[in-house]
Amino acid sequence: MSSTDGIAVGEETNKDLPSSSNDLPKDEPTADSLHNKDKQTNQQTELINETRLLRDTLDLLWNQTTEQRNLCQQLEQENEYLQEYISNLMTTSNVLDK
Repeated sequence: MSSTDGIAVGEETNKDLPSSSNDLPKDEPTADSLHNKDKQTNQQTELINETRLLRDTLDLLWNQTTEQRNLCQQLEQENEYLQEYISNLMTTSNVLDK
């Protein structure tokens, strides 16, 4: 076997092949990094969806609370009116005197 530049003829060189994953070009993502990015993207999407759901639920609860407050105020006013009406009736008819 004759050698050229320290490499025997017929012997393959591995200098063009990466020896580990650290030697891979930085712009080519590995399967693990793609899986991690997909997983992270899925988690972010789930968090965004959960946040939207919670926001919508909070909006719904706020609207229902506001409606209930309005209804309560209306019923309180009606109750006051009825109390006054009954009081006036009792006073004018002298029901308590009989």
